[in-house]
Amino acid sequence: MQTRLTALAAALITCTAPAWAATSNVDVYGAINLSTGLPTHEIYSAAADYGSVIFDPAYVPQTASTSVAGDIANISGSSYTASAYTMLGSNHVYAHADAFTPLVYSAGSFSGWYDQVTITGGSGMGTAYFTVQLNGTVDVGAPFGLLAYGLGASSVHPSHDYVSQPLGMPLNPIASYSLLASSYDDPAYLLGILAEPVNTILTPGTAQGVNTTLYGTFNFTYGESFYLIGGMATTLFDVSALQTFCSIETGNCVPPPDGTGATTLDFSNSANLVSIGLPVGATASFASGTAYNVTAVPEPAEWAMLLAGLGLVGWRARRI
Repeated sequence: MQTRLTALAAALITCTAPAWAATSNVDVYGAINLSTGLPTHEIYSAAADYGSVIFDPAYVPQTASTSVAGDIANISGSSYTASAYTMLGSNHVYAHADAFTPLVYSAGSFSGWYDQVTITGGSGMGTAYFTVQLNGTVDVGAPFGLLAYGLGASSVHPSHDYVSQPLGMPLNPIASYSLLASSYDDPAYLLGILAEPVNTILTPGTAQGVNTTLYGTFNFTYGESFYLIGGMATTLFDVSALQTFCSIETGNCVPPPDGTGATTLDFSNSANLVSIGLPVGATASFASGTAYNVTAVPEPAEWAMLLAGLGLVGWRARRI
């Protein structure tokens, strides 16, 4: 039970997302790194539902995906829908469900991108600073949901492996965020079966806004290329699938949800990488040619010199 929800979310994404690094269409996937034969940058958007495998025949999931920037991947059932679209530097996901059919117990979407980066203008190691803006609106009804976002970097090409890196979380995390939309007033019923802690918990209610700014750093080596990776996923679950589970210790079963009506995770306008701060004099080259918002940020030693200089100026001003 400890890993059930994480496994479901990972399975949803795994069954929809082919490997990063498909190279059959250079126009779609971007420039090819001649040293590896893999794309230097790519986007991927997907949506799917997930059904039971115990029925005969087993449920065949609905899936939709695209590797074209800005194109929407969308699936819909009789009472649920999920969609995603991706741009380099931004992820956009959406999921809505009133209920699920007997064979379907979850639906969700995934948005992912990566871009190869080389930073020059210095020697040795440096620190890059990242700012991400994440906005969304959440309605919490009877279904419950999860949302996860991750920004990170890797010296290794991000060929798809969501089993060891679930929900797009990269090897070297820079910033992350997770949210639980609990269909219970007391979210303990769901927190007990989550494998990881969450940043935000929302209980039943409508039009609940999420507005948060994420900050993170990455220590890079001048002249050595790395991949900047962003991923976001959302999944809605049928809470009735949990009501069959009872505690061995107490005999208590998961009760019916407190929430009623639809649950919506609307993050169709986020997350956005709003700025990248580099040491003074450093320059970043992006394989995609995307114009990210790159600014200069003094290194700690330079900050110390600057503050010392300001102190001297203040002291001199007092003397005058």
